[in-house]
Amino acid sequence: MAPSVRNRRPPGVRREEILRVATEMFGDSGYRGVSLADIAARVGISQPGLIHHFKNKEELLLAALERRDEDSRDHMDAMFQEMSVADALISLCRHNVEDPTAMRLYAVESAESIEPGHPAREFFLRRYARVRERVAERIRRDQELRRLPAALDPVVLAGEMIAVMDGLQVQWLLDPTMDLPGRMAAYLERLIIKEDR
Repeated sequence: MAPSVRNRRPPGVRREEILRVATEMFGDSGYRGVSLADIAARVGISQPGLIHHFKNKEELLLAALERRDEDSRDHMDAMFQEMSVADALISLCRHNVEDPTAMRLYAVESAESIEPGHPAREFFLRRYARVRERVAERIRRDQELRRLPAALDPVVLAGEMIAVMDGLQVQWLLDPTMDLPGRMAAYLERLIIKEDR
């Protein structure tokens, strides 16, 4: 059905609305479980109207993931300015629980992306490499400050921290009564050099 005059929005507002709905629907049903027609109907526009903003479902999925990643990256950049890597990751857990819809999108699509040919596969490969190096960089700084054991390989430890956080986020999505920041803090506590606390 063509949008009525009442349903018309400025292009930027409509694009944000599409991204919000796509984040929710891809997170609920996965990439294969939702169509552009489904998303257009939820937004209240025609499918050609949606394609005016995003040329296909792949582009829309990647835009939704980029939006979520941009928010996460901005938060981490701000926290890394002054905090240790442990405190920054705990802060990110607190930040993420405030937006479970975006967390669900990330969890569902990262799992789906292991499928060869999935449109988000390259996105997640690049993202994990970038985040691993970013966290490793902060681990090196904390090792220099004697907050973390110097014997630990920063890149390996960064991969472990990210894996623990991703796993805890999946558990939290299944049971939101779980204290996600508290569980992450308990894990990180075991790594920190005690005499410096």
